[in-house]
Amino acid sequence: MHLIGHLSPVVHPRQWDLIRVPLRKLGDRYIVYVADGLVRYYDEETLPDALKTKMAMILASQQPELINELQLQKIAVYINTMSDEFDTIGWRVSETYFCLILSRPILDSLKGGTLNDHTKSTA
Repeated sequence: MHLIGHLSPVVHPRQWDLIRVPLRKLGDRYIVYVADGLVRYYDEETLPDALKTKMAMILASQQPELINELQLQKIAVYINTMSDEFDTIGWRVSETYFCLILSRPILDSLKGGTLNDHTKSTA
Protein backbone atom coordinates (compact mmCIF):
# COMPACT_ATOMS: atom_id res chain seq x y z
CA MET A 1 0.00 0.00 0.00
CA HIS A 2 1.43 3.37 -0.95
CA LEU A 3 0.18 6.39 0.93
CA ILE A 4 1.53 9.01 -1.46
CA GLY A 5 -1.22 11.48 -2.26
CA HIS A 6 -3.34 10.36 0.67
CA LEU A 7 -1.53 12.12 3.50
CA SER A 8 -1.96 15.67 4.76
CA PRO A 9 -1.10 17.69 7.88
CA VAL A 10 -3.19 17.13 11.01
CA VAL A 11 -3.54 19.44 14.02
CA HIS A 12 -1.75 18.20 17.15
CA PRO A 13 -4.39 16.82 19.56
CA ARG A 14 -3.19 18.81 22.61
CA GLN A 15 -1.37 21.83 21.17
CA TRP A 16 -3.41 23.64 18.54
CA ASP A 17 -0.47 25.74 17.38
CA LEU A 18 1.41 22.60 16.30
CA ILE A 19 0.74 20.47 13.24
CA ARG A 20 1.63 16.82 12.55
CA VAL A 21 3.17 16.80 9.09
CA PRO A 22 3.91 13.54 7.23
CA LEU A 23 7.26 13.21 5.51
CA ARG A 24 8.64 10.42 3.36
CA LYS A 25 12.39 9.96 2.91
CA LEU A 26 13.44 8.09 -0.21
CA GLY A 27 17.22 7.98 -0.44
CA ASP A 28 18.36 11.59 -0.31
CA ARG A 29 14.91 12.87 -1.35
CA TYR A 30 12.28 14.18 1.05
CA ILE A 31 8.59 14.41 0.25
CA VAL A 32 6.77 16.69 2.69
CA TYR A 33 2.94 16.58 2.74
CA VAL A 34 2.22 20.28 3.41
CA ALA A 35 -1.53 20.35 2.61
CA ASP A 36 -4.27 18.11 1.30
CA GLY A 37 -3.06 17.22 -2.20
CA LEU A 38 0.07 19.40 -1.94
CA VAL A 39 3.60 18.09 -1.43
CA ARG A 40 7.02 19.72 -1.48
CA TYR A 41 10.13 17.92 -2.68
CA TYR A 42 13.55 18.52 -1.15
CA ASP A 43 16.97 16.91 -1.15
CA GLU A 44 19.69 16.82 1.51
CA GLU A 45 20.86 20.33 0.57
CA THR A 46 17.49 22.05 0.18
CA LEU A 47 15.61 20.56 3.14
CA PRO A 48 14.76 23.51 5.44
CA ASP A 49 16.86 23.71 8.60
CA ALA A 50 13.83 23.36 10.89
CA LEU A 51 13.06 20.00 9.28
CA LYS A 52 16.73 18.90 9.21
CA THR A 53 16.98 19.50 12.95
CA LYS A 54 13.88 17.44 13.72
CA MET A 55 14.98 14.61 11.41
CA ALA A 56 18.43 14.54 13.05
CA MET A 57 16.89 14.33 16.53
CA ILE A 58 14.55 11.53 15.48
CA LEU A 59 17.25 9.51 13.72
CA ALA A 60 19.73 9.95 16.60
CA SER A 61 17.27 8.54 19.14
CA GLN A 62 16.41 4.97 19.95
CA GLN A 63 14.10 3.80 17.17
CA PRO A 64 10.75 2.16 17.86
CA GLU A 65 9.74 -1.03 16.13
CA LEU A 66 9.05 0.12 12.59
CA ILE A 67 5.82 -0.75 10.81
CA ASN A 68 6.13 -2.84 7.66
CA GLU A 69 5.24 -0.48 4.83
CA LEU A 70 3.04 -3.09 3.16
CA GLN A 71 0.89 -3.07 6.30
CA LEU A 72 1.12 0.66 7.01
CA GLN A 73 -2.22 2.39 7.48
CA LYS A 74 -2.70 6.14 7.20
CA ILE A 75 -3.67 6.61 10.87
CA ALA A 76 -0.40 5.01 12.05
CA VAL A 77 1.61 7.91 10.61
CA TYR A 78 0.02 10.30 13.11
CA ILE A 79 0.55 8.17 16.25
CA ASN A 80 3.65 8.84 18.35
CA THR A 81 5.43 5.52 18.85
CA MET A 82 8.47 7.12 20.48
CA SER A 83 8.76 8.64 23.97
CA ASP A 84 6.64 11.58 25.09
CA GLU A 85 9.62 13.91 24.60
CA PHE A 86 9.12 13.52 20.86
CA ASP A 87 5.49 14.67 20.96
CA THR A 88 6.62 18.16 19.89
CA ILE A 89 9.45 16.97 17.59
CA GLY A 90 8.17 14.03 15.57
CA TRP A 91 8.78 10.31 15.13
CA ARG A 92 9.66 7.57 12.69
CA VAL A 93 6.82 5.34 11.54
CA SER A 94 8.41 2.96 9.02
CA GLU A 95 11.55 2.63 6.94
CA THR A 96 10.62 5.70 4.86
CA TYR A 97 7.71 7.46 6.64
CA PHE A 98 8.08 10.03 9.41
CA CYS A 99 5.78 12.49 11.13
CA LEU A 100 7.27 15.89 12.01
CA ILE A 101 5.68 18.34 14.43
CA LEU A 102 5.81 21.83 12.93
CA SER A 103 4.54 25.21 14.03
CA ARG A 104 1.85 26.85 11.91
CA PRO A 105 4.25 29.57 10.63
CA ILE A 106 6.79 26.98 9.45
CA LEU A 107 4.11 24.91 7.76
CA ASP A 108 2.64 28.04 6.14
CA SER A 109 6.06 28.98 4.80
CA LEU A 110 6.46 25.49 3.32
CA LYS A 111 3.08 25.78 1.61
CA GLY A 112 3.99 29.13 0.10
CA GLY A 113 7.56 28.28 -0.66
CA THR A 114 8.89 31.28 1.27
CA LEU A 115 11.12 29.27 3.63
CA ASN A 116 12.68 27.26 0.84
CA ASP A 117 12.20 27.92 -2.84
CA HIS A 118 13.50 24.53 -4.05
CA THR A 119 10.11 22.81 -4.41
CA LYS A 120 10.34 21.28 -7.84
CA SER A 121 9.83 17.56 -8.27
CA THR A 122 12.67 15.44 -9.58
CA ALA A 123 10.41 12.43 -10.04
